[in-house]
Amino acid sequence: ISPARHCQIAELAAFIGLCGTIVFNRFDRCSIKIHTENFLVARKVFTLIEKTFNIRAEVSVRKNREARSYSVVVRRSHEAIRLLREVCLLDEDGEIRECMSLVHNRILKQNCCRRAFIRGAFLAAGSVSDPEKSYHFEIVCSSGEKAGQLQEILQQYGIDAKTVLRKKHHVVYVKEGSQIVEILG
Repeated sequence: ISPARHCQIAELAAFIGLCGTIVFNRFDRCSIKIHTENFLVARKVFTLIEKTFNIRAEVSVRKNREARSYSVVVRRSHEAIRLLREVCLLDEDGEIRECMSLVHNRILKQNCCRRAFIRGAFLAAGSVSDPEKSYHFEIVCSSGEKAGQLQEILQQYGIDAKTVLRKKHHVVYVKEGSQIVEILG
């Protein structure tokens, strides 16, 4: 975990943006649920929320026959709203808006924060193939806009990332081995 608070916020923005769900109940109360199948990712998200914002999130575990899944939940509406504002997912009018654009997002202005965001995106929704078979790095996004913005961030580092639509998801991928090494580094 980065010691810099601004990098912690950038990494959390990626987690919430790529594997998080923002829920408003019938009383207009807000909560955030971050879902993952990796225990270490769930623990990191929990720790980031607690360390960065002094918010005590809840962790739940769901187990089916093949695997376990983990959810990190911020239930208190005022804490969820504060978290969403800090990670730039809530605008001044209280509307949920996600903009990972380098031009418009204050949390992506610094180089270290863009790296933290990429790290969070990879941990949230990324995978890398076995190099014995073929080189392949990818991050799955729920929208073309998110994929395009992530592609723009990667291109800031000279990474020739491409996007493709696979089923209902937009995938940002890299095939070149040396560029994958650069991303992972």
